[in-house]
Amino acid sequence: MNLSFTKILDLAISYNASDIHFQTGKKPIIRVSGKLMQVEDAEVFQLKEGSPEFKVYMNESQYEYYMKHGNTDFAFGYGNDYRFRGNVYRQQNGISMSLRLIRNKILNFEQLNLPEIFQDIAINYRQGFFVIVGPTGQGKSTSLAAVINTINENRESHIITIEDPIEYTFENKKSVIEQREIGTHASSFNNALRATMRQDPDIIMIGEMRDYETMQAAVTLAETGHLVLSTMHTNNSAQTIDRIIDTFPEQKQKQVRIQLASTLSGVVSQRLVPGVNGELTFAYEQLLVNDAVRNIIRTEKSEQIYNALQSGDETGGDKSEMLRLEQSLVNLVKEEKITKEMAMSYAVNRELIDVFMDY
Repeated sequence: MNLSFTKILDLAISYNASDIHFQTGKKPIIRVSGKLMQVEDAEVFQLKEGSPEFKVYMNESQYEYYMKHGNTDFAFGYGNDYRFRGNVYRQQNGISMSLRLIRNKILNFEQLNLPEIFQDIAINYRQGFFVIVGPTGQGKSTSLAAVINTINENRESHIITIEDPIEYTFENKKSVIEQREIGTHASSFNNALRATMRQDPDIIMIGEMRDYETMQAAVTLAETGHLVLSTMHTNNSAQTIDRIIDTFPEQKQKQVRIQLASTLSGVVSQRLVPGVNGELTFAYEQLLVNDAVRNIIRTEKSEQIYNALQSGDETGGDKSEMLRLEQSLVNLVKEEKITKEMAMSYAVNRELIDVFMDY
């Protein structure tokens, strides 16, 4: 890495930035508390395919993937305390690269201000399928790392993680943890997941579910008595359930509904919302699956899930176990942590902000 590049990494760390964006012929941009800031005194970014500076960011398989597809994921350590997850890609004006800053020190639930369900999963769940969802950059991997770290500190479990690329790194404490990176330790998510069946796991963490094969393996592993934890890029609970089912071929969707109804334990959709003091504030939607929700999944009525989220009593669940994102945002407005305007901008259904404000 050249000196000008490391200076940008150091600057991002000093500003507590979440991301760095490099564009060919432009000055770097960092994201701090959700806002993009150009680094005015930095050198213009230049990167050419095939140059030594280009190849240093990735291994051989990642480089070959880039040359074939025009983009690739990678990750690298930076000192003892940080890692960067990146994606380098071709675009109209040249090559661009986006980096996500990851701190090796994994924060706990209290530091991240996570709801109680995360602690409950880490301490009490022994099987099932739990998914953390939300757009890119909303802290899904950080929340998942906190769960794995708490399990590691409190339970004697065999944990296998399958990631592309590896983000947070773990050392064995009470648990045995083995981390596998796609392209480095396994050829694909599907092959890695099939292999876990012969590796005696208690818990499988899938960095991200992207395709039919991965989702099929995740549901099957949960069905055979494992605890499966993963993330998806979806907006809410209902969309997550529909996305999983719709990914399967039509002739398999009825069967996967039955499987998902019996294995899905819960979905948390999370957002990091800019607060009134400039800090990022955690907002979330929570669906814990009970008998009524299982029936909704089986009978192809996912649009009724929000009745469950809004009316916990009607589904036999506790209202504290089910919360819509809009209600969480309104709670933050009433606590004067975020503005109503910011709640509106992060709501999936903006009309519900006014509805919940009147409660």
